[in-house]
Amino acid sequence: VDLDAEPDKIPMDKFNEAREIAESLGLKVPALICAWGIWHAGEIRDLASCDEATRQYAVDYTKKCIDLSATFDDPPMLEIDAVPPEVEYPCSSIPRDVLRANFIKSAREICEYAKTKNVPIATEPINRFEGYSGFMNSIIEARSIADEVEGLDVLLDFFHVNIEDGPVTDTILLAGDKLKHVHLADSNRQAPGTGHIDWLNAVRAFHAIGFDGYLSVDSVPVKPDWRTLLKHSIDFMKEIEKTVEMQEQINTECHGS
Repeated sequence: VDLDAEPDKIPMDKFNEAREIAESLGLKVPALICAWGIWHAGEIRDLASCDEATRQYAVDYTKKCIDLSATFDDPPMLEIDAVPPEVEYPCSSIPRDVLRANFIKSAREICEYAKTKNVPIATEPINRFEGYSGFMNSIIEARSIADEVEGLDVLLDFFHVNIEDGPVTDTILLAGDKLKHVHLADSNRQAPGTGHIDWLNAVRAFHAIGFDGYLSVDSVPVKPDWRTLLKHSIDFMKEIEKTVEMQEQINTECHGS
């Protein structure tokens, strides 16, 4: 189960309580989710900002989240995003190259600090309607930045991928060995299996790249019924995994005979 990373807003005793509940249920905390969009953070946190004070404020917030992750015996991953204070569509007024340079500067500082705490860092591309339109919207760009920044991996969210990327198989193969964590949501941002994402081929692609990370449900139900959503998501993905494994076994037996 992923937990929110808000060191200055969530009291440590409440955070520890959530962690203990997860552990009592046999659940690992693979990731701490940083708040980037103003709707989530309640303030501007922009790692790609042209205003140095704003950019540095976002970096400093991330370092506090890294310190929080480091309190775990096995530190959870942190995700870093590029989210503007106000979305400009269809194109950002700030040149893409400028945003990229600013974000890479932030990512390098964050990853250097995270390395001293043994905390993994991954970047999640955000669709053009929520992030910077024209920058860091797709897995291909996230992968290219991860290749430039030492210690940076990729987080893949199927809802954003459905909007910005090509076929899921190609997208997952492109993320390849940089893929650290996955957020599950269907094309309608609800539970897997309720939209039109090709989950069978997605799981096949995970097997192809040897992905051994976590799949965290990150859906937003129309009517917040989290218990039903989680049960459906887990049952559906287990069936998909079972189907893929059966098909792989049949293929192996056929090729071996």
